[in-house]
Amino acid sequence: MADLTRDEYKQFHRRRHAMLLKLLGRHVPGKVDRALDAGGGGDVSGLGAILRDRFAGEVHAVDLGADVEEGRRQGVIAVECDIDRQPLPYPNGHFDLVVFASVIEHLYNPAFALAELARVTRPAGTLILEAPNAVALGRRLDALAGRNPFEWFNRYNALQNKARMEHCSVFYTAEEVERLLVNNFTVLERRYCMHDPKLNMVKKLVRESAFRFRPRLGDCFFVVARRLGG
Repeated sequence: MADLTRDEYKQFHRRRHAMLLKLLGRHVPGKVDRALDAGGGGDVSGLGAILRDRFAGEVHAVDLGADVEEGRRQGVIAVECDIDRQPLPYPNGHFDLVVFASVIEHLYNPAFALAELARVTRPAGTLILEAPNAVALGRRLDALAGRNPFEWFNRYNALQNKARMEHCSVFYTAEEVERLLVNNFTVLERRYCMHDPKLNMVKKLVRESAFRFRPRLGDCFFVVARRLGG
């Protein structure tokens, strides 16, 4: 959403952020010692500051470029790391909580990144992963109309140098992500959620009605998982 202003971005992702906080409150009832926001240092929702204030005594983040400084401005211990290809700079079992929100869709090597996240999560620690939904209603409608829902992303990935994680690479269903987690985590909960784009009332009604009766058509999904070994 690079074309959105800061306030527009917050509004677009308002429900997604609320769901994340709800899941954190449910699965992290008390403050843990250390949390990692993987790939979220520059998130304008201020998640790093919220994690620090409500959920963890010490909050770390890994990100790229200017987003590292943005994380530090939120009081997060942020470092630069390309999680698509570089090992995380932390010892085994270092974190009680890992948040991995809106990152996996940017990666070309998700198995490597997830293995690293598992490595730095303590046994019985919590992972909360969020990603856009490959089978969301809007993408299904594009397909029914004969359009490739991923045309723009495919064109970008084919033509551009993907050194920075600015555009999406791959879209997943919740089930596909859960299969990627199965060797290192037990899935505790899956939830679907919607974004809040600016739409006319008819489109908004269609989206909301479809989501109410078929949550799997939601714009994004969350998977909460517990690290094996605890």
